[in-house]
Amino acid sequence: MKENKMPFWKHIEELRKHIIHCICAIIISMIVLMNNKNIIFDCIIFGPAKTDFITYRILYKFTNTFLGIHFNSLSFLYKNLEIQNRQIFGQFHIYIWTCFIGGVILSFPYVFYEFWKFIKPALSDEEKKYSIWILVVVSFLFLLGVFFGYFILCPFLIHFGYSFRISNLPKNIFDLSDYISLILHSVFSMGIVFLFPFIIFFLTKIGLVSYSFLRKYRKHAFFVMLVIASAITPGDILSTIIVLIPLIILYQISVYISFYVNKKVS
Repeated sequence: MKENKMPFWKHIEELRKHIIHCICAIIISMIVLMNNKNIIFDCIIFGPAKTDFITYRILYKFTNTFLGIHFNSLSFLYKNLEIQNRQIFGQFHIYIWTCFIGGVILSFPYVFYEFWKFIKPALSDEEKKYSIWILVVVSFLFLLGVFFGYFILCPFLIHFGYSFRISNLPKNIFDLSDYISLILHSVFSMGIVFLFPFIIFFLTKIGLVSYSFLRKYRKHAFFVMLVIASAITPGDILSTIIVLIPLIILYQISVYISFYVNKKVS
């Protein structure tokens, strides 16, 4: 049986086509976001800067109903943040950059789909059967990470930055670029981190990691996860634990995935 091997330059041409499709998808998503500026910024980006944000309201009900603690006694954003812009074109640059990152996030499922189409010819017939499930799982994990970063991590990071004071004299007035960077960094980084089970699945399939390897170096992995959690957060204990918990859960899921893949191979 003859194998149809594609020349190297054909691979490059095919890759270029997929990259162009990805760039077009990001640009279209970016344009859509730019045409909905009020929703993107007033409702989404600056949502965690307002006292009526859903995470704060849930915490308010939880602390009052179950713990019997008044919400304000926790000093958890009892008034809207003051955010200022100190650059002439600062708001314009933030507008373009935010819509670009938002376009990447919005188009991520399609971008991954293009990447999967590129490597699909190299897969076996059995692996191709699971393509749709892999696309669904990867999209779900990424969006789950985005939601975690936005609804869980961001409010706690803002709380830490807002409540920590070296003195009562300086006022905490946040710079626009710092605030936007905090939101985008938290959301995008958690979206990537939540892809860890798929990365382990892929590395196990190609033989770079195994179930025994993941179990043997579990303690080392915990230390690495602690470093990652500290790097993503400002370093305070509460925020670090909030990020560390899903990382540990994701690692354990990855161990089970690796065990399942190794079992099928053997």
